[in-house]
Amino acid sequence: MCLVFQNQAKTTRLASGIRGQVIWKSGNQMPSPDRPASVVKGVKREVWIYQLTNQNQTEQQEGFYRNIRTKRVKKVVTDASGRFKVKLAPGRYSLFTKEPQGLWANLMDGQGNIFPVTVRKGKYEEIQFEINYAAVF
Repeated sequence: MCLVFQNQAKTTRLASGIRGQVIWKSGNQMPSPDRPASVVKGVKREVWIYQLTNQNQTEQQEGFYRNIRTKRVKKVVTDASGRFKVKLAPGRYSLFTKEPQGLWANLMDGQGNIFPVTVRKGKYEEIQFEINYAAVF
């Protein structure tokens, strides 16, 4: 009797994506020796992930974005402490939070790309997304 064993190699795909926290800042954020620094507070929000979006591919009104002309790739909801994790294919993306006034992002690179994040194969990119439109600096 002859037994034949086949060794089937398992292919493991390393997940990639973005993980991080959305935080809220409001009120007076100016440093002062009489007042301690404000505490960072995570908040529950929808994070909208688009293909990399340049400021000329959207309209901005009073600091909020509308009419984005790139494709929305995913939407994820943070937990109560503002934490989230989302799987994404390697590539470049733009992040926004959904606010009552529109979509918010407050970070741009030198080429005018809005809150750019580069996802590399097999890695989760760690970010902190700060919502600070109600803060004074």
